[in-house]
Amino acid sequence: MKGGIGRALLLALAVMPAAWGQFQLYLVSGSLEQPVAPVYDLGPIEPGLSASVQFRIRNIGNTTSVLDLLSVGGSGFTMTGGPALPATLAPQKSVDFTVVFQSAGTGSYSASLDSVGMSVLLTATVPVELTCLLSTGGATQPLGAATVAFGVVEQGSAVTRHVVLLNQTNVPLVVPALATTGAGFGLSGSTPGGILLQPVQSTGFDVQFSPAAAGPANGSLLVGSRSYRLSGTGIAPSLPAPQLSVSLAQARSAQQGTVTVNLSQASATSGNGTVTLAFQPAVGGATDPAIAFATGGQTAGFTVSPGDTQGQFGTQASVAFQTGSTAGSLVITVQLGTGMDQQTIVIVPAAVSVTAAQATRGAGTIEVDVAGFDNTRTAGAVTFTFFDSNGNAIAPGAIGTNSTATFASYFQNSAGGTFLLKAVFPITGDAAQITAFEADLSNAAGTTKGVKTNF
Repeated sequence: MKGGIGRALLLALAVMPAAWGQFQLYLVSGSLEQPVAPVYDLGPIEPGLSASVQFRIRNIGNTTSVLDLLSVGGSGFTMTGGPALPATLAPQKSVDFTVVFQSAGTGSYSASLDSVGMSVLLTATVPVELTCLLSTGGATQPLGAATVAFGVVEQGSAVTRHVVLLNQTNVPLVVPALATTGAGFGLSGSTPGGILLQPVQSTGFDVQFSPAAAGPANGSLLVGSRSYRLSGTGIAPSLPAPQLSVSLAQARSAQQGTVTVNLSQASATSGNGTVTLAFQPAVGGATDPAIAFATGGQTAGFTVSPGDTQGQFGTQASVAFQTGSTAGSLVITVQLGTGMDQQTIVIVPAAVSVTAAQATRGAGTIEVDVAGFDNTRTAGAVTFTFFDSNGNAIAPGAIGTNSTATFASYFQNSAGGTFLLKAVFPITGDAAQITAFEADLSNAAGTTKGVKTNF
């Protein structure tokens, strides 16, 4: 009868938390704590690696008490972060400490964690197996509970992590079967599965993540019966950087050029981009709608498809543009995804350019029409000279007029530098004897000698 009562009492003690008097021992995990049973198992730990457990001792009584015993004894076990003893703890006050286990020798291990009125048996196992390490920039860290992270990877690209297998036991070990699970994860290159590693020998292999789709991905690395978590995030491939190529024979007004968008590499995806013309006039307030793409307007769109090395403007690899009729800076900008490139073309001031000239006879008059453009918008003096059929200048010779105010008024209310000049001259005598004329025009950049025009 007494024996039965004793066995029941021992059984009850075995399932009670480790506590005595005013102290209680807890296992700490983040912000959570729970009472520790008389036996705590750290589980299997790979040879040479370490495992740590955080504990807390709390004074659960109503009076201040002295903690004068806190120790761990056993091969492979050490304690760090404990308080200086003796430690006086007020009611509900606590102290934390950590127990660390590490051993290269295989087998079963145990230690006694002792404090005031309590004792906990700590156990750990070092199995006869290879140690798995993750190589990171010349150093290694244990593969364990932490996930092997591959980060953010573009579709079509791959990121590799190198894993080292180390025999830290005193017996030869065979590398077990290696495999991965999860979409996008795989073993890269040759693997050492099945080879024999002598003590202190090591080998390695690569695990690769190449996302098949955009979004988070999870998988596992399997080393024999052990499993290690893998994670990564796939994103759509980025567009290559755009590079402007501008072809323009002369940086002058009234010219046509072309814009080509080259790509820094063959594109792995589809996308849309734009090329924009922006004009900064040399004369304040001037505008010029003639500075535009041949497709119309100052913006041209292009597309990029997988494999392309150039942007496509519809069915063409380039788009034409006009330099207009005004001096200033023409800024060409390309935007593709987050990539941008820019070029500036300076259209220099130039003398007046005449594009057409003609004259007509009327009743006692001759009307002269001169069309052209002045990219400085400063035209002023105009000189006319008339000739007979023999090429002789007709009296009174050169007829000059200062049209500065007229041109200034015209340009103030017009866009660009184009103009059409009409001049009417009264004729005394036979107008048929006048067969040709010249018109010379001047602006801030110089004087343009007119071409003799027959009529």
